[in-house]
Amino acid sequence: MSFEDRLQELASEILSEFTTRGLTLAIAESCTGGLATSLLTDLDDCSEILPFSIITYSTDAKEEFLGLPSYIIPDFGSISIECAKLMAEGLLSYDVDIGLSTTGVVGESIEDKLKGTAFIAIAIAGQKTYAKELTLDPKQTRIQLKQEIVKILFEATLQALNMTF
Repeated sequence: MSFEDRLQELASEILSEFTTRGLTLAIAESCTGGLATSLLTDLDDCSEILPFSIITYSTDAKEEFLGLPSYIIPDFGSISIECAKLMAEGLLSYDVDIGLSTTGVVGESIEDKLKGTAFIAIAIAGQKTYAKELTLDPKQTRIQLKQEIVKILFEATLQALNMTF
């Protein structure tokens, strides 16, 4: 099975599990640039579980649309576990059951973070937010890194569903 096929399979599993459980999700993507959303919206009936997603590259967008406090980026950086958590949690204010987020470096190193450094987070309404740092192979291309981040995010989401609901 190709990597692309695996991503499509995971997206189908997400759709099936969320539909079966009557749950909704939203996604705040930075480094993945909408890839997670694209994979889900390639599927029929995705609108049943995904009312919206947002790509928040800039600090201003993270603050305005996700409610990140203004001190987070200066204190921790936009590529941090703190930022990823707050991005995912910010989605919950839009009345979804689960918020997913990605932030990281898929190109030139920035904020003293090396290419391949990424963070994912899963916020579940009324529960503790799950977040993880990823250290991926910096020799991979941008698209390979984005695909790997989304794969790990989708796998972690399915694990979280099975532990929570």
